[in-house]
Amino acid sequence: MIHHPPSRRRAFSLLETLAAVTIFSVAIVAIIEGIAANTRTQAWIEDESRAAMLAQNILEEIDYVGNLRVGSDSGDFQDEDSRYSWSSEILQSDLEGLLEVRVTVSWTEGEAMRDFQLVTYLRSGDNQTTTTLQTQ
Repeated sequence: MIHHPPSRRRAFSLLETLAAVTIFSVAIVAIIEGIAANTRTQAWIEDESRAAMLAQNILEEIDYVGNLRVGSDSGDFQDEDSRYSWSSEILQSDLEGLLEVRVTVSWTEGEAMRDFQLVTYLRSGDNQTTTTLQTQ
């Protein structure tokens, strides 16, 4: 009978195992941080989009009511939008026959105060508009 020497199986050393676990841990942390950043970005986009829609609604209401006068107004939204508030300001513009209308929607994000501003120019007594957006 031929006797074969026992085969030597190569095992991982402690150092190799620690290196593999470290690399795996770093990769997992990076993936989790990426997911968290994506979630925060998505929430920010949803907040900005909601604020833009609310600002547009206020602007449409101002335009619909008509009878524009220089001055300001403000208020809070209700129900699911209760964390948002708004303010509007109607100013004389340098453009003849046009009034500048600024609608700002504000909300808190964590401890920071955020706002979205919509600026448009309306003809006094007319419903023609020119609109520009500004966010801060």
